Order: sequence, then C-alpha cells, then structure tokens
Amino acid sequence: MLTRTRSDESDQRILQVAQTRGLIAFWDFLLTNEDGWISYYDENIYDTGYNVVLRRIGDKQTYTVHSWPYKDDDSKIVIDSTGPFGHAVRFNHGYIFAESPRNTFDQSPLDINERRPFTLIAWCKFIGRRHFVAGIWDEGGWDKYGGRRQVALFGGLFQSRSVIGHISATGASSYPQSLIQGSQYARKRALDGRDFEDDQWVAIAMTFDPDTDEVKVYTDGAATKTFITDPVANDVFKYDEPVSSNPYYFPWPIYSPRSFILKFNGYDFQTSGTYEHWVHVDTDHNSITYGRNGKDLSALQQEYQVHFDILRDGKSLLSKPLSFLAVNDRSIAWPGTVKIQVGDEIVTSLNRMEKDDWVQVGSTIHYPIQEGAPFTFGRALGLGNEPIDTGTQLFIDGVAVFNRVLSAQELNDFSFLRKSNTAENKVN
Repeated sequence: MLTRTRSDESDQRILQVAQTRGLIAFWDFLLTNEDGWISYYDENIYDTGYNVVLRRIGDKQTYTVHSWPYKDDDSKIVIDSTGPFGHAVRFNHGYIFAESPRNTFDQSPLDINERRPFTLIAWCKFIGRRHFVAGIWDEGGWDKYGGRRQVALFGGLFQSRSVIGHISATGASSYPQSLIQGSQYARKRALDGRDFEDDQWVAIAMTFDPDTDEVKVYTDGAATKTFITDPVANDVFKYDEPVSSNPYYFPWPIYSPRSFILKFNGYDFQTSGTYEHWVHVDTDHNSITYGRNGKDLSALQQEYQVHFDILRDGKSLLSKPLSFLAVNDRSIAWPGTVKIQVGDEIVTSLNRMEKDDWVQVGSTIHYPIQEGAPFTFGRALGLGNEPIDTGTQLFIDGVAVFNRVLSAQELNDFSFLRKSNTAENKVN
C-alpha cells in the first residue's frame, strides 16, 4: 500500500481547491475508496465523486492503485512528493495512464458538452515527451469523421512548449473540407504565449466562456496573448491577418456523442462563396440543423439541399430519408419514435443546384454513433495504431474541473508554486 505524510501546506492547498465553488471534480491521487482514486466535489453540483482507475495500452482491464500488476521500469507506479499537493503520479506513454470510465460520468456534470462553461486545471511536471495531459479526448485514429474529442489540456503541440487547450464541435477533424497536410486532426485550440521547461512544476489551465465565445489557456495563473494562425484553418478561411489564438474564438457547441457537428467537404470559398457547410445532429431532440458561414451569406445565390438518413444493420430507420432545402439555421425533425443508439449510422450528403438538377457536393458522410470517450490522464486514446511507447511522460499532482469560468485571480491563487509573474501580455 502506498502511504505518505501530508504536510500542513499540502493539506491547505487541497482544501483551497476542494472548497472552491462550482467544483465538479478534483483528483489529488491520494483520496481513494474501494474502486480506486476518487475526486473531491461540490455537493451543490453533484452527489458523488468520480473514480479513476489505472490503465495500460493493450490491456483492456482496469486496476486500482493497489491492484496494479506491472512492475517493470516503464510501467511501475512512481510517486513524486515535490509538487503542490505532495503526491504526484508518474504517467508514462501508454505503459501507465489513468481514466475515469465513461459509464461513471456520462451525462453528468463532468460530461462537458454543448455550450457549458468550464475550467480545467492540471498541476504537472513534464519529464520527457510532451503531449496530452488530461481531458475527454479520443483521437479516433486520425479518421476525418472519427474520434470522440470534447475538451483537453496539452503541454506541447504544433512545435510549441506552452499550454494548449483543445476543444471540438465535431469530435473529429475540425476542417474535413481541407485537403492539406494536417486536415485530419482537430485544429481548434488556444495556445498560450509563454513557454515552460521540463522538470518544473506548472499549473496549466483552460477556460471556455459561452457568453464571449472564448477559450483561454493559462500558465501559472497568467494567460499570455498569441496570434498564431492555424495553417489548415487558413486554407479554409484565407485570413487577411493573424488570428487570435489566446483567447481563441469558439462559437460552436462542444461535441457530445448525442449532439455533434458534421461538416461537408468538396467545396472551397473561391468557387462557392462559402467557407463551411455543416449539419448539427441532435439525437436527444431528434433534429438536424443545417448551417453555413461565409463573408456575405446574403449575397449567395446558389441553392443547396441536404439528404439525411439513419441506418441500423444497414437498413433505414426512417420511412423515407429526409431531404430538405439547405437554408441557414433551418432545423428538420425526424419522428420521435425513432431513437438513435450506439452502433447506428448517420448517412448524410450535400447537393448543389446546377442547371436545374441537384449534383452532390463532395463525399457522402457515413458517421457511426459511438459511446463517449473516458476522461483520461496522461494519455490520449485513438493515436493511430496506439503503440504503447507513444504518449506523454509527466507527473500529475492534481486535476480539477469546474462548471464555471474561474477568474484570473482565482487561477493565479491556484498557481501554488509560482514565485513571480509579470503583468505583461496578459489576456484581459
């Protein structure tokens, strides 16, 4: 059994986080029950903590900290007591990572989706490869219409050594209509302008405010402005000037396996006058809503049409597939008796009127309905063929999720090991 002696300072820090209003979950990797590590929580938000178990790529079993069977150097449990809470766990590639299983939090406050405000914080120290830290994030093997991405913190991507906060409306590729390298990935992210080094403790955080449509990322309580234009987004939008990447503009609903965005492909702005065509599929309300964006939608004369069907075992669940004129923000419902379930397939396509005939635009989307992803620590799932030696190498001393946007002062107060910080370049 793993034991340690808490310092009074660590206890006070834990209490400070655990007693903060709006806490969905806070794991310090010491609080346990018979099912493994468990989180602190605000009783006004939820009525129980969320369990976390240990995992290893290639092994479908889950383990508690006491039943973990692997003793080799890559996989063994290693504890670092130098962090702000004094009991950090080493997560190493796919040899050892952790998860809160989806069935323990699906449709609960931890299932961050739609337009819910949130704050996600991790106290960590990188000791090797830098990648994923914590969140709900399954890459889906780089399939443009695959993946179960919601929100996640990263500690280094896009040749950066700074905090990156990823967020997704599609769960899959952000811009499947693009054909350039990298378009298979999720690209909607805030990037902090301050680098940090390995082997040092940092408090990294991301927030999403639906009132301002802003995602912000913070390093040790400070958010440093950046203007970094994503090359794939630029291929779609043809920006005239650099785009703000901290804060990052996100006017979309966050992905849920029951409510998600599907973007069509096969067009570009120069020939169509439209940057994006999409449908928002809401299986809870049995509806599909068409949307588009462009510089001047009122000037667009081209007519479009959406086809939509739901298949189960290859057969349609509808009396006939839906077909409707694609007017921006138009919603169409299917019969309430038709309930989509895991394993069903959405089939949808976009047509354009050409010379008095409808011609399909791009490819037909075949989208399988999946269960949501787990909340993982130290390893993103769905990394191509998922080799065990791919993934982050770091110690995590704590992860917290809140159902509101914490203020800059609150985030600064949670930067327990920060000694000094200048006010320059902070996001207002």
